[in-house]
Amino acid sequence: MVRVVRKFQSSTFVQDIVVTAGVPYVSVRTKADWHEKHILIKAAFPLNVHNDVATYEIPYGSIERPTTRSNSIEKAQFEVPALLWADLSDGQQGFSLLNDCKYGYDGKDNVLRISLLRSPASPDPNADEGKHEFTYALYPHAGDWKQARTMRRGYELNYKLIAMQVENHSGVLGTEHSYLKIEPANVILTAWKKAEREESLILRFYEWAGTASDVKLQLPAGVNSATETNLMEQPSGNLPVENDMVRIQVKAYEIKTVKVHFAQAGNAKANTD
Repeated sequence: MVRVVRKFQSSTFVQDIVVTAGVPYVSVRTKADWHEKHILIKAAFPLNVHNDVATYEIPYGSIERPTTRSNSIEKAQFEVPALLWADLSDGQQGFSLLNDCKYGYDGKDNVLRISLLRSPASPDPNADEGKHEFTYALYPHAGDWKQARTMRRGYELNYKLIAMQVENHSGVLGTEHSYLKIEPANVILTAWKKAEREESLILRFYEWAGTASDVKLQLPAGVNSATETNLMEQPSGNLPVENDMVRIQVKAYEIKTVKVHFAQAGNAKANTD
C-alpha cells in the first residue's frame, strides 16, 4: 500500500493505493474533506487504447457510448451515468474503471474519467461539502471487457465476502459448504430471498455478455420443485430438478426469476438465515 496526501485549495485528499495478492485490480481508497464552490473534480486516466466507443454498465446490462465529439449529440455526452464500471478497449487490450459509489463518467478519445465530487450552486449550494470515503479501482486487462469479466470485477469490489468469528459449537455442516453455485460465468445472481407469499426461495439472475446459455443452479439438498416466474413471482412454467440442480435456458441479456420449493418447508427459511 502507498498513501498519497493531496491538497487542493481548501480541500484535502488522502488516497491509499492498494495492491492485493490474487486481486487483478488496483484499489484507490480515498478519504476526502471537500470545501469548494463551483468545481467538479474528476480522476482521469489517459490510456494506450483507442476506440470510437466506450462501454458503461447500466441496470442489468451495458451500453456503448461514443468517445468522439463530432456532433451536438456526442458533445452533449460530456458526462454519462454508469453503475459499477466503465471500460475502454480495442479488442486486444483494455482498461476498466470500477467504483463503489460514484456514477458519473466520461470517455473522450483515449481518456476515461470518473467524477468524484462537485459543488454546484443549485439546487443545493452546499452539495458534497464535508468528509467522504469512496473507492475506485484500476483494472487493465487483455481482450475486451467481456473476456476480462469486468462485470464480475465490479461486483467483487462492491460486494465483499464478510467473515465472522463465532464460538465453537456443534453442527451438521462440514468445514466447507456451498449453498449455491450458478453456471456459466456469463450469468450473475442478483437476488436470493424468501418468496413473498410462501415458504420458497426466489433466485433472480441475468445474462450479461449477450450469449444465450444453458444455466445450471446447484442448490442446497432437499429441492422438491422449481418454477420459473415473472418479476412479480407469478409462475410461468415448471422446471426440471435433478440431484438438487435446476437447469433453465437464458437468452442474451435476459433476466430470469426462479422459485424453488424444498421438501421440508423449514429448509427455505433455514437456508436464508
